[in-house]
Amino acid sequence: MTVIRNFRRILHGGDYNPDQWLHVPGTVDRDFELMDEAHCNTFSVAIFSWAQLEPEPDRFEFGWLDDIFERCGKSGKKLFLATPSASKPAWLAQRWPDSCRMDRDGTRQRWGVRQNSCFASPGFRERVRLINRKLAERYADHPALGGWHISNEYHGECACGLCRNRFYDYLKQRYGTLEKLNQVYWSAFWGHTFTDWKQVEPFDHSMDAAALDWRRFCSDAVVEFFQMEIDAVREFSDAPVTTNMMGLFPTLDYWKFAPLCDFICDDCYPTWYDGDTEREAAWLSLLHDMHYTMLDKPFVMMESCPGIPNYKPYPKLRRPGEFEREMLLALGHGADGTLYFQWRKGRNNCEKFHGAVVGHDGTDRTMVFRQVAAYGEKLERIAGLADAVKKPEAAVVYDWESNWAFEQCNCAGGKEIKQWDATVISHYRALWNCSIDLAVIDSEQDFCRYKLLVAPMLFMFKPGVLERFRSFVEQGGTLVATYFSGYVDENNGCFLGGNPGGAAGRELFGVWSEDFDGLQPTTQQSIVWKGKSYPVTDYAELLHAEGAEVEAVYGDDFYAGTPAVTRKRAGKGSVIYLGARTGMEFLNDFYGALLKESGVEPVLAGLPETVRAARRSAVSGGDYYFLYNLSNQAQPVKLPEVMEDVWNGGGAADAVTLPPSGATVLYRA
Repeated sequence: MTVIRNFRRILHGGDYNPDQWLHVPGTVDRDFELMDEAHCNTFSVAIFSWAQLEPEPDRFEFGWLDDIFERCGKSGKKLFLATPSASKPAWLAQRWPDSCRMDRDGTRQRWGVRQNSCFASPGFRERVRLINRKLAERYADHPALGGWHISNEYHGECACGLCRNRFYDYLKQRYGTLEKLNQVYWSAFWGHTFTDWKQVEPFDHSMDAAALDWRRFCSDAVVEFFQMEIDAVREFSDAPVTTNMMGLFPTLDYWKFAPLCDFICDDCYPTWYDGDTEREAAWLSLLHDMHYTMLDKPFVMMESCPGIPNYKPYPKLRRPGEFEREMLLALGHGADGTLYFQWRKGRNNCEKFHGAVVGHDGTDRTMVFRQVAAYGEKLERIAGLADAVKKPEAAVVYDWESNWAFEQCNCAGGKEIKQWDATVISHYRALWNCSIDLAVIDSEQDFCRYKLLVAPMLFMFKPGVLERFRSFVEQGGTLVATYFSGYVDENNGCFLGGNPGGAAGRELFGVWSEDFDGLQPTTQQSIVWKGKSYPVTDYAELLHAEGAEVEAVYGDDFYAGTPAVTRKRAGKGSVIYLGARTGMEFLNDFYGALLKESGVEPVLAGLPETVRAARRSAVSGGDYYFLYNLSNQAQPVKLPEVMEDVWNGGGAADAVTLPPSGATVLYRA
């Protein structure tokens, strides 16, 4: 299960661009000296090197890359070799103009930047296959090859004729006949009945189903291209493949990418602004839990910033402890590697001031380098963490298609009010605040392995979801759903019979959501739960209990006293429906009580208010515990039993003191 075969180590290194430095004598030699000093063992190479590997069509120059492979092989380092499709060379765009994307208004983009290629362009596809095959054939058997970094941060859409025709083929495959498409699209609306597939306009803002299908098509087109790249590499190499995801990137459904990957990797660039630490740490943990859950095994944080990301609104230096805490957040939530973008700062262009392990001074004297080296040395103390597993008992649902459907619906205000991502994060955060083992799943995965399932604003109920909800509850699970659950089906069409989820959903939840009240900032609303009043913002649904018990009511306005939170018991479990958007105070109280009721225990009990914990179980036995201090003050922690402070080499103890904004790793056999 190790990420890199026969390399049982926590991966440490980053994006390396030696081809940018070939004209500067001694730089590569110095890099390898500094890599050893920083205890780095794994690097990604050739991500943007197509023009250096193939400076003109069919003239290949691999000498510089051969040298890097040989150096890594001799020094025991591993390489993730990238396929360079993210940034095509100028000659390719010049010879095949259709390799550049077309905007929705019909304007062909000019060559430049990156990831602006048309995935349908025959010329582009052929040249990608060729360079991928050449790389795989040359390096497949090299001992330094650890795996394949397929492309880089896939994204974007193309509206050229080739892509539109592929979209129409996608619709034919999905619906079969125009009659079926017209029914699903409800095309009689505004007289939009289609008599030819090519009449479907994906950018017609009046047609929700067409907009949703375009989103699906664009995401699936990238998945298909990803598979094409993998197939070219697989002709010669069976080394593990992956592509770097970008967190909750809005236009790609990463659940569709996961089955094609041998391991998941992600790019993470948090900020640690004043007052945001808890929220930011929870967001990072959600991403990490999702990426572990995708394949139910350790992932790699392929990009993080050892210094300052150059594009943030406030380029704030990390305070002491923050860097190490950020890395240990990833490891505690399932990573078997923490890598950086980038190894060495470039001299020019748009990322020349982006943080790197090695700065423009080229030395080991900077604060950033010293932090990275100290962290790399400590990683060797926890080598037994490799392949360690997570055993979550609670899960939060994050479903890209549900997000797309809600975003595209002309209802419920604008994006600044809808806040779909922020809502999911808030519910996750309240659970994470209790330091429990968590998973993040989509709505099409198995629910029955968990005790508690939380589905915030699951606007779309896909086929089979209600049935699996019912099975989960009847077998003893606790399901939590919220306002705007089950308003539409997989085609963005409204359920008939009322919300949530039509007649079958109403029966399962025991509640009817008659309508929703969009609250102005000046509108006062609250819910009263267990004798305490909590403020409500943005949304409040008008609920009717239909077999459910009422656990909280609204406190204000004309619907004061009506249901706000309900519970329906079914089989051995229950379904809870939260009808309103609340703040963190209610969510923290609510989930704190619900976890105890559901039998979901914290990783470590009795932690101070500003400390969080995560846990992974080693394959050789024993557990690793990660403690995170979210405050800028030293924090003593009394442990429930004696553990070994393996991170700091402190030996066995029943208490530790976390430094300001710091973290540590404990081990219990």
